[in-house]
Amino acid sequence: AMTLAEDVVNSIFERGVNQGTIRVLNYVIAALIASIFLAIATGSGNIHVYILLFLSLGLLFSVNYFVGILYGPDPNGNDKKEEKQTATPVHKKRSRSRSKKAD
Repeated sequence: AMTLAEDVVNSIFERGVNQGTIRVLNYVIAALIASIFLAIATGSGNIHVYILLFLSLGLLFSVNYFVGILYGPDPNGNDKKEEKQTATPVHKKRSRSRSKKAD
């Protein structure tokens, strides 16, 4: 099993956003929320701190909601977990059929 640090370093060399990147982003936003709660608990929580808490909670939920939509179950019944998950779609090259020109 890979550690979190190894997962993040390996994610640098992959295309798109993978699960390790999302996990680190969630940890960073959770640390932000914890520090805001600490500021409120120590008594220095004015209206600006509460607004920042609301915005950071909204950021946490909206990022995870978007990732859930992007990588969640396919409404057509196809299993997306079998595919390699990247944020950028991989397009297959179509072979062009050349029509015969009349001379």
